[in-house]
Amino acid sequence: MPTDAKHSDPGVVAGAPRPLYTAEVGVEGTVTPIPWWKDAVRSWAPVLGFAVLLVFQMVSFQQQVGELRTDLHREIGGLREDLRGEIGVLGERIARLEALMERIDGAVSRSGG
Repeated sequence: MPTDAKHSDPGVVAGAPRPLYTAEVGVEGTVTPIPWWKDAVRSWAPVLGFAVLLVFQMVSFQQQVGELRTDLHREIGGLREDLRGEIGVLGERIARLEALMERIDGAVSRSGG
């Protein structure tokens, strides 16, 4: 047996091209390493973007709550004034009814009833 045989597999035809999916890939040049801070920015950018969005939403929500609170206090103040006015009118009516009842009681007692 000759030891200088180029092909050990008898089924391989000399000079047959290799299929593309099994061809060797030649890497030319060197791989440039990515700086650590770029890798960190790439991995944390979506998280930080989401956090910034949440902060803006919270600030907007706080402003809306503050505006609603101001409006509510304004409305309560207006209702309070209205209620005081209505209570004053009601008090006057009660006083007139009491005076009328006293006159009616006085008239009934004088007439002998």
